Amino acid sequence: MKTKIILRPTESTSFKANFLQSLWSKYFDIVYYDPDIIYHKSNTLFMVWWQHVDDDYCRRLRDQGYKVVIDNLWEVPNSRTDYYWLEHRNYRWYEESLWWRDWGYNQYTPHKQYSKLSFMPISRVNDTRDQIVSKLNSVLDNFIWSYRDKKLPNDIDPTDNRYYRFLNPDWYDNTYFSTVVETFQYDECIWVTEKTLKALAYYHPFLLIGQHHSLKRLKQMGFETYDNIFDESYDDIVDFDQRLDAVVKNINNFVPMQYDSETQRRLQHNHDHFFNQVLVESLIVTDIIEPLLEYAST
Repeated sequence: MKTKIILRPTESTSFKANFLQSLWSKYFDIVYYDPDIIYHKSNTLFMVWWQHVDDDYCRRLRDQGYKVVIDNLWEVPNSRTDYYWLEHRNYRWYEESLWWRDWGYNQYTPHKQYSKLSFMPISRVNDTRDQIVSKLNSVLDNFIWSYRDKKLPNDIDPTDNRYYRFLNPDWYDNTYFSTVVETFQYDECIWVTEKTLKALAYYHPFLLIGQHHSLKRLKQMGFETYDNIFDESYDDIVDFDQRLDAVVKNINNFVPMQYDSETQRRLQHNHDHFFNQVLVESLIVTDIIEPLLEYAST
C-alpha cells in the first residue's frame, strides 16, 4: 500500500504541481483532507506549506499523533525541529528543470546577435540591489535590465503565473552574458534560485552577484562556470562590497567577442545538465521521496 499524503485544498504545496504528478504518484497516494475521515496514523503524512506551520491545524494533527510534514522545499533550510521539515538545497534546480521542460523551454536554441553587453533582470527592491545598480550605473546603457520603474522589453504581464520564469529568447540572444543578482548576498547557507538557473538553462555565461562561494556550490551540483572568460576569483572574496567591486571590474574588463569553442562546450554542458530529466527525477527520488517514505514508515 502506498504512503498517503494529505493536502489541504486551498493550500499551496510542491505536491500540487501538475508537472510532478506522474512522479509523485509512483510513490504516494495524494488526496485532499476531509475532516469527516479518521485517517490511519501508519503510512499517512499530512503535508503543510511552510507559511502555515503555526496554524492550529498543524498543532492539532501533531497532538493527535499524526505525522506532519512541512513543505519547505522552496525556502532556505532552517533549524526548527518541531515538525518534519522537508528541505533540500538543490530542489529549486529539480523543480525548475521539470517545470520549464513542461513549458517547452528546453527547446530554446540560441540565435546570437550580441547587440548588448549583459542581461540583468532584477524584480524585488531592497537596499543591496540599490547599491548594485548604483555601482553599475556607468554600463547600464549597454545592458538589457530591469529594476524599479525600468522594465524588460517585451516582457509578459506581472500577473501571469509565468512572470518570474518567462523566457524571451531575445534577452539572451542579444547579450553576451548574464549579470545575475541573486536573492541573497550575505547568508551562510548558499541558496541557488531561478535567477542563476536561467543562465545555466539558456546557454548564457554569467557573473554572479550572490553569496560567497556560490560558484563553488554550482560546481558541486555538477555545473560548469566560466573562468575561461571571467576572473572568477571574486567567488573567494568574503566581504560583499569587495566581491561586488570584483564583479564590476569583470564587467568593465570584458572584451566582447563571439563565444569560443570552450565556452560553447560549457554552455551546452550546463543546458544538458540542467534539463537532464532522468538525472533530475532520480535525484528527487533520492533526496526527497526516499526520506519521506522512511519517515512515514517510522
